[in-house]
This record gives sequence, C-alpha cells and structure tokens, in this order.
Amino acid sequence: MPFTKVKENSRKRFNEVRTFLNYISSLEPSSPTADMPLEVKVMKGLFYVHLYSALERSINELIESTIVLISSKHVKNNHFSPALLSIALVNNIKSLKDSSHSVLINKSVDIFAAADSTSVVNLSESLFYKSLQSVNTSSIEDVFKSFGIKDLKLDPREKATVNEVVDKRNAVAHGRDSASSVGERFRADVLRDKMGLVSEVTLKLIDLIEVDYIAKGYIKVDFRQHYP
Repeated sequence: MPFTKVKENSRKRFNEVRTFLNYISSLEPSSPTADMPLEVKVMKGLFYVHLYSALERSINELIESTIVLISSKHVKNNHFSPALLSIALVNNIKSLKDSSHSVLINKSVDIFAAADSTSVVNLSESLFYKSLQSVNTSSIEDVFKSFGIKDLKLDPREKATVNEVVDKRNAVAHGRDSASSVGERFRADVLRDKMGLVSEVTLKLIDLIEVDYIAKGYIKVDFRQHYP
C-alpha cells in the first residue's frame, strides 16, 4: 500500500508518546486527592508537547508523501481535478496575487490557459510547510480541501481534543503557561484518552488520503485510465 511507511512512522511516534505516558502514570499517586509531585506535573505538561509533535510530524509526512506520489504520475494540467489545480498552479496564483491592476486580466488569462494546457508541472512537496507548522483542525481541513477530499468529517469531540492539544502545546512551548500548571489539570487516564483520540484522528486522515489516492480522485474521471 502506498502509505504503509507513513502509517508505520506515525504509529512509532505515538508509541513513544504512550511509553512516556506510561512512565508518568507509574509516578502518579494512586489517590486523586493526594498531592501531585512537581516533577509529575511538569512531565504531564511536556506530554502535550510530545503528543503534538507526533501529530504535526505525522500530518506533514502524510501531505509531503501525497504530493510526491501524485507528482510521480506526471499528470497533465488539464487532467487534474479542479481542486488539485490550486496545488499545481500555485506559482501562477502567487504571481496573480502580487500583480498590479494593469496586468491583472492578462495574468488571469495565463492561469486559465495553464489549467487547460497539457503541461506537466513539478509539484512542491513543501507547499504546505508554513501552514502546517502549527497544525490544527482548520489547517488540516484547508489542506484536505486543496486535494479535493470532501469526506473529511471530524466530530466535535475530535476537533475539540486536537485543538486542545495544540493550544496547550503552544502555551508550554511559547512560555504562556508553565508545564506544571498545564500538567496539573488532568490525571494520566484522562491524558491517555486524549492521546488515543488524537492517534485515531491521525490514522483516519491517513486512510482518507490513501483511499483518495488509490481511487485517483485528484484526476478528472475521464482521464484516470491514462495513469497507472
């Protein structure tokens, strides 16, 4: 399967997070009312940083791998699905954005002409690097929209949990809150549930991309038979 390595790497990252949480759990007092040692609070806060890093790198590797795989098909511009043209013609779109009003029409014509051409462009695997430096559900949805994937449905609990992990990671990583302050709010069993949900969401995203890639959803239906 084309995304086997992506899945394996993601599982390894989340297994590391799970190992760290198991260690935290072994140090946590069994009684919920007992005083929590400072070092355990700190580690729980750092857990969010570790969990977020597994999520971010998994999503970035997924998107980079997808672009590399699609690029290897050497798809002609006029065979791409409309959504994929936002990736294939990104340089043309940037040129339009930076153009003065006097050349706006000509630049627009160039974009439509490129979309209808038989040219094959090199897709940049780092295209979404900046937008995915801080992964959250909004940035994920935007990227999936660029691939034309309409089946991405994260329920409210999934969205809330992913965004919570992002927010708490940012609070610790950027110094808005201390690791101990963030870590003292939840016990290890609650953190384990959050970790499990983030891991499941990540695998769901990989599966969605894989299904779409195998079905050649990025190519117009009439031209899919031309690409192995």
